[in-house]
Amino acid sequence: MFRSARQRIRPQRKRRIVVALMVAAALPLTACTQSSSDAQENSSSASAVEDGAYPVTIEHAFGGTTIDKEPTRILTLDSAAADTVIALGVTPIAMQKDSWAGDADGFLPWTRAELEKSGQPLPTPAPYYSDSGELLFEQILNAAPDLILAPYSGFSEQDYQRLSSIAPTLPYDTKPYQPSSWQNLATDVGKALGRPAQTADLIKSVEKTVEESKTSHPEFNGVTFAFGSYIREGETETAIYGPDDPRVKFVENLGLTVAPDVVNGAKNFAGDSFLFGISMEKLDTINTDVYLGWASDQSEVDSTLANTLFARWPVIANGKDLWITDNRLTAATMYVSVLSVPWATDELVPQLTELVAK
Repeated sequence: MFRSARQRIRPQRKRRIVVALMVAAALPLTACTQSSSDAQENSSSASAVEDGAYPVTIEHAFGGTTIDKEPTRILTLDSAAADTVIALGVTPIAMQKDSWAGDADGFLPWTRAELEKSGQPLPTPAPYYSDSGELLFEQILNAAPDLILAPYSGFSEQDYQRLSSIAPTLPYDTKPYQPSSWQNLATDVGKALGRPAQTADLIKSVEKTVEESKTSHPEFNGVTFAFGSYIREGETETAIYGPDDPRVKFVENLGLTVAPDVVNGAKNFAGDSFLFGISMEKLDTINTDVYLGWASDQSEVDSTLANTLFARWPVIANGKDLWITDNRLTAATMYVSVLSVPWATDELVPQLTELVAK
């Protein structure tokens, strides 16, 4: 059986948590305990809050969160939320340190670039999740936020209530670790910041970038794909991400088509998981033109391809596979945001072009 989203946070476990390594990257957080005056100074450089923006109530998986006035001390518990805040010209007082895909300071490249462009001081790292993925409420309380953003998260309703006792909290909109779309995630964050119209313009600009790329690559049209991961030693199943997974949606938006067998496989798997397992002996029941897989390094790819049953899968045997071993690109397609989309499009499209042409 696949484990719960909470259990999938740990990166060193077995196939049932194949998404764990990427989820784990979202968990160790960064923070800085800036003074209120610092936060106000940061906010002053941002675009103006729109007339009539507050109060606002934002619906989500646990009900609704009401924000009465402009927040000035924003804590973000995921990089997608942080990216949206930063893209709107606001510097969070606390944000995620990504020790898996980030640079030496824990910043993803597109996030650092936008922060540096703003001219604001960079936040100082500090954890808000334990190594086992539990929220560190005391750390969060000490940061003294007046808004907590976590639309890409998977914590429980009980944890949500505890966070809400500290500050208004925005959790995931529908399912753990499965935003309904990066556009909806950005829209909700924009509402929380009192900048819904500016956020809508930002979304349109990013969508235009994706559409231009899609139009430029008509060869992607009709090409089916499956997205999975490397195989750990001793595992007898391959994990395939379902059509609701953010990285699958990202590739689909570039013009490729989710393989029908993947869609059906996800439907047959019970629960809210964003991936499903298929035994090595039955891989040939997944018919797809191309396969995309992620791994932390080439050695994981090599060990996967050394698996005889996996190597016999027609899409692999025919060399129609693309392996993403750049953790930054994995993160960009996992934590899809208004900042990561253009970066990931530039990085991934040339690789997809080469793959489809094989």
